[in-house]
Amino acid sequence: MRRRYVVWLVLLVLGAVFAIPPAAAKDLTFGFTPVLGQTDEQAEFEPLTSYLSEVIGQKVALYVARNYGDLRTQMEAGQVDIGSFSPFAYVDAVRGGKIRIIAQSVIDGSSTYRGIVVARKDRGLKSIADLRGKRFAFVDPKSASGYVYPRAMLVEKGVNPDSFFQETIFAGDHKKVIAAVLDGRVDAGATYDGALAIAKAGGMASDDLMIIASTDPIPHDAIAVRTGLDEALARRIQSALVNLDKTEAGRRVIANSKKKLSGHVIAEDSTFNVVRRTARIAGM
Repeated sequence: MRRRYVVWLVLLVLGAVFAIPPAAAKDLTFGFTPVLGQTDEQAEFEPLTSYLSEVIGQKVALYVARNYGDLRTQMEAGQVDIGSFSPFAYVDAVRGGKIRIIAQSVIDGSSTYRGIVVARKDRGLKSIADLRGKRFAFVDPKSASGYVYPRAMLVEKGVNPDSFFQETIFAGDHKKVIAAVLDGRVDAGATYDGALAIAKAGGMASDDLMIIASTDPIPHDAIAVRTGLDEALARRIQSALVNLDKTEAGRRVIANSKKKLSGHVIAEDSTFNVVRRTARIAGM
């Protein structure tokens, strides 16, 4: 009887164990630096996270960082698994040793873009020299096209950005820079070359602006995963990204992209050495 009871008890325990469904794979989070602002970022990248969820067979949620440095913080804390970093934000974040690059964005068929300085056409500002003593808007201290590259450009022209302007502000994203210039809160501002078309599509009067300077080419955004993410999963994510333009679902994402996303390519950290050199020129 005792042996029969023990056997029965073992079978009962085993039955309970096998009756428990296997734990579902943990949802992943894909974070983005707030280049376009919270609302526009969600509209732009929710189709991409939905595409990834479908392709890798695991839910991918969207996270729009509060600022350019927040994405690094969230990935280092393990709260975000994949991150799309603007170029200097990536260079800054990778110093911490807790992320690694897997891909780079391609926008409108190109792997590079430029920073631009814009002013209202009716202000009579036609060159950098005309901005002496004016009010100027940057995006964020970790924005490549909205701060690092324009600052380096000024330095190379013999201009001290810290004393050249009457006042400088950090608007927070590219859309807010354009708005600040349009409504006269600042005389000029730094943004990127694709931002004017996006602003116009959103109803802003960006045709009232003129470009008075452009920076050297900048590599497009770096896509990285946190260290410690399962290697096989990281490879599936990388494969899904670089094959975005090769699938019907991926081509739908591209077709709806206001940023004119063309796809992704595999990238190495060395791709961003040019950003590091420019940051040194900027004194950062």
